[in-house]
Amino acid sequence: MSGDERGPGMQRTRWTELAVPLVVIGVTVYVLLRFSYSSLPPLQWPVSAPLGLLAVAEFVAARRVRAAVRHDPHARPMAAIVIARCVALGKSSALVGAAVVGAALGLLVRLLPEVSDVSAAAHDAGVGLVLLVVSAALVAAGLLLERAGVDPGSDERRRGSQRF
Repeated sequence: MSGDERGPGMQRTRWTELAVPLVVIGVTVYVLLRFSYSSLPPLQWPVSAPLGLLAVAEFVAARRVRAAVRHDPHARPMAAIVIARCVALGKSSALVGAAVVGAALGLLVRLLPEVSDVSAAAHDAGVGLVLLVVSAALVAAGLLLERAGVDPGSDERRRGSQRF
């Protein structure tokens, strides 16, 4: 059993698990935009707000979960099921965030050649850049929340039990 395993079926998110949706969605968005960008309405600035709010909430939750797991003296206790749900939320948010990073990159790669010539492309590239930053923050928050639920002594206990 490796140090990355948490239990039956739950492992820490690896970078390869994030790379697959990033690349697949990024290429798909790029190809679709090559053929249909001119028929789409302009992107709106608030499109990234929900992801940004979720990232902030997960950063806050990660701090609280980490304190509860590490039994910090000022931390409010949390039920184990709540911590497990936070870990699952973090894992899923990291995957969704990676997919949105891919979509934003696909959008930016498609629009950057036209930014200086087409005002709509410049506007949409700005929205895409904000979306890229916010979705990258969601990936970071998700990974942080996922790892916050790990007991720091669990790896040592697991290694100790494998010796026998």
